[in-house]
This record gives sequence, C-alpha cells and structure tokens, in this order.
Amino acid sequence: MNVFVNDTPVRTYYGAKVKSAVMAYFRDQNMSPKTVVKEVRDAYGNLIDMDGSIRANSKIYIKI
Repeated sequence: MNVFVNDTPVRTYYGAKVKSAVMAYFRDQNMSPKTVVKEVRDAYGNLIDMDGSIRANSKIYIKI
C-alpha cells in the first residue's frame, strides 16, 4: 500500500502502523533509523501516535 510521508510516497504493507511508514521513509531518504521524531501529524494537522493505524494513500507529516 502507498502512503505519503512529508509528501513523499512510500510503500508499506497493508495494516501498517505509522511507525512502519516513517521507517520506510527513513530508508528511502537514507536516514538513520535512530532519528528522533518530535511529532507526527495527519493531513488535517492532528497529532497522531506512532502506534496509530494508517490507510492507503494516507498523508502524514513528521518533524525531526
């Protein structure tokens, strides 16, 4: 399934959590998996938890 992290499309598995999408984004951007994420927001600006579930074509935005 495709999701968007900081407007970058990443591919992850169905039933993935926010954390899985963020980790896929880190891999695509050649970032360390130990990078600290300060906050995660959805497309509407709501704070979401790293353990939250996501759907196909969800948009999430992270602050590092």
